[in-house]
Amino acid sequence: MKKIILKKVLIRLCQAIFSYVTFSSAVYAQAPKQPDTMTQLLDYSRPGTAHAQLGKLAGTWLFQDAKLAFVKGTLVRKPIYNGRFYSVEMTGGKLPVPVAEGKMKEDFYQSMQIEGFDNPKKKYISTSINNHIGSDIQMQTGTFDPAGQAFTYEWDDELIPGQAQKNRRILTIQDATHYKEEFYEMQGNAFVKVRELDYTKTTGK
Repeated sequence: MKKIILKKVLIRLCQAIFSYVTFSSAVYAQAPKQPDTMTQLLDYSRPGTAHAQLGKLAGTWLFQDAKLAFVKGTLVRKPIYNGRFYSVEMTGGKLPVPVAEGKMKEDFYQSMQIEGFDNPKKKYISTSINNHIGSDIQMQTGTFDPAGQAFTYEWDDELIPGQAQKNRRILTIQDATHYKEEFYEMQGNAFVKVRELDYTKTTGK
């Protein structure tokens, strides 16, 4: 009797396992195939429409401070690595810049930036260094407003220990050969504009 019961239990167990395997196979066959990790890595590495927005600012530009006539110079923005990033080099007029051993040196103002769009984060990223104020590498995070044709970047500076400063930078495309760049600092509880530069294109990409 016990052998008969055990046999029936084994038969039912086998039937249950077979049914589960059959059901799982059917579900797996119907499920959409997920891309493998390498495919995703490559797809998220490609430049796209967001990167192309930065391309609108590629070229050689003359810049001029909206209020200070002596603040002017040249900016060159170039696509690199098949449009995945953009390099930016700015050269302004001469001014005293800090060098080693507490000394100052008269030199042309210079800055370098790398711009790009982080596909997974869906954010614009800009790193910036210069030869004047600050020993830090600024890491700016931004967005793009298609309606206003404007990039907005924000970042924190601590150029002096314990004196952190929140900043905002807005680049607004006015037409194919003009854009403006506005700089803001957090003063109290609001951002206050501290500088505006006007750009005019002289050559293309």
